[in-house]
This record gives sequence, structure tokens and C-alpha cells, in this order.
Amino acid sequence: MPLNNVARPTAMPLEAVIQAERRRSHGAIQLAPYSGFTTTSSLSNRVGDGFSKHWPLRPGLSLMIRNLTFREKVVVKRSESQGNPTLGMSFCLKGTIRSRSAHNQKTVQIQSGQASLGILNSAGWTIEYAAKQLILVHLHIRPDAVGLDNQKVINRLPDALRIAMTTRNPTDYFQAHTMTTVMTATVQQLLNCPYRGLPQGLYLESKAIELMSLYFDQILSTQGSEPVSAGMPSGLASRLKEEEVEQICQARDILLDQLANPPKLIELAHQVGLNDRKLKQGFRQVFGTTVFGYLHSYRMQQARQLLLMPRTTIASVAQSIGYANPEAFSVAFRRTYKVSPKAYQMQQR
Repeated sequence: MPLNNVARPTAMPLEAVIQAERRRSHGAIQLAPYSGFTTTSSLSNRVGDGFSKHWPLRPGLSLMIRNLTFREKVVVKRSESQGNPTLGMSFCLKGTIRSRSAHNQKTVQIQSGQASLGILNSAGWTIEYAAKQLILVHLHIRPDAVGLDNQKVINRLPDALRIAMTTRNPTDYFQAHTMTTVMTATVQQLLNCPYRGLPQGLYLESKAIELMSLYFDQILSTQGSEPVSAGMPSGLASRLKEEEVEQICQARDILLDQLANPPKLIELAHQVGLNDRKLKQGFRQVFGTTVFGYLHSYRMQQARQLLLMPRTTIASVAQSIGYANPEAFSVAFRRTYKVSPKAYQMQQR
């Protein structure tokens, strides 16, 4: 969303704040062409500092990179509906973004270490940016630009996404997952693009397509199993205090940081300042599954993508995701995907 649509928590448009700051600081926001492909927006005032860069990669597909540090919570209010369904795919390396619908009071969230896919068709969304640094890679995707207008492809999508894309009165859709190691590496490659000019545009487009492939592979592979989702339903999760949600997300981060040797539940709870009962209940409310159900899903998603890397062995993948015994890993993988790790590797080559 353009920077001049951002508003402070009082719903005062950020454009007005920026203009006031410009009168005091003789111009704090600038818009300039970059490398022939990019528009760069720079923000520097009492609200925050940083930049947002936008690349139109091809008709119907654009890339935005944001690196912004907000000194206070910032709110974007979007009153208009989107019209034709357009997908937003985000990869968040730092920060927290929470969106609330005025229509049904639904709350969804993406934060550090997560990727999300959303279609916000209805009007009246409020988007909150936490008072911290935000590093976000966002893809704005028109379905026909990437082959998502093909009925055979559409029929393979999760039901909720298919309905949001195709019905006459489209609904909103949001899903978030923890980024896999391969996703994170691809995002870092995109952020550290070594090229300029035409090679830059081609490189960024290839990485954008790679990220879309990884994300759709993840959501299609988890159909029928418990999703690893950061979307918070309006009922249970909304009863949690904001501080408690942050503690639960911190527990998730610790769990994934110690993937090879995760702490016991009671140890994890103590590390984030909760009792184990509160952590168990809150984790299910926020993420839609148990603590170790989430860990298992993440391990299997990691394994699936690591098995696609060249020269990887079953034993090395098992070890990297916390299985001391490759046979135990193979049993878990087969139970999840109905195919052995070795057979999966062979199918993908």
C-alpha cells in the first residue's frame, strides 16, 4: 500500500503527518525513479524511517520491498474494495503486521519468519504496523499473470482460496505459514540482488516466481492436514491480550530456532513467561494446532523442500530437522505425505 495512505493510530492520514513534518524539516519524503525499473519511496520523520521499493516485473505481477522502522504503531485504513481478486503474497523477515476487518471483525497477522497469501476483497480493512523494524517482501499477483486463471489449476487450490478467487461475491482469504529454510534463503537472495538494469529485473522476476512456487508447493502439500497458520479467528484468539499473543509467537520462534533439539513444553512456557496450560491453549488459538503438532508440520515442510536440494541424503535431512534416527524420520515423512523420502526425491528428478 502506498506510503501516503498510511495513518497514525488516531486514523490521521500519514500524508498529513508527512506534510507537517516537511514544513518543519524542509522535505522528508521523496519519490524518485531507480535503475529504470523501480520507484523508491523514502520516509524520514517522527513516525519512522526507511524505504519502500516497487518493481513492475511483468503485467499483473509486481514486487515491493519494504525496510521501515516505525517509532510508533502505524495504521493503514482501506475503505475501498479491491474489485477483481488480486493475490498478495508476503514474506516477513522482521516486524509484525496485523489486519482487522470492519465487516466481520476477523483479525489476521503476519510477523517475523512467516509468509502469507491473502485476498482482501471486502472494504473496511485496518492494517496495523507494530512500532519496530519491518522488513517485508511483497508480491502483488493478478491470477491470469501466473496461470491461476486455468480451471484445472484452480480446481487443485484449497477450497477457501478457490472460492475467494472465483465466486461472484468473493470472500476474503488469508493463510500464513512459517517460512521454510529454502524460502528464507530465496528471500535473502532477492534482497541481495547483485545486478542493475535489465539483469536486475530478470533476476528479481525469477526469484519472485521461485518464491511463488515454494509457497504454493507448501499450501498444496498440506491440504487435508492441520495448517500452520497465523490467521487468528475473531473468537478465541481475540480474547488473548496482545502481550500474550506476542509471548506465544516468541515461543514459536524459540521452538523453530531449536528445531534439532526443541525444549520441553514446560521449559518453553517458562522461557516466555507463561504457564504451560496458558501456552497450550493460546498456541492452539493463535496457530490452529498444538505446539508439537506445529513443530511436526514445520519439520515435514522443511524436509520436503530440503529433499529437493541437490546432493542431499535422507540422513542429512533427518539430522537437520531434529531426527537422530533416519528410519524414524522416514516413517514420519511417509505418514505425512504417503510416500517415502527416497521415493519423493526420485519423483522430483
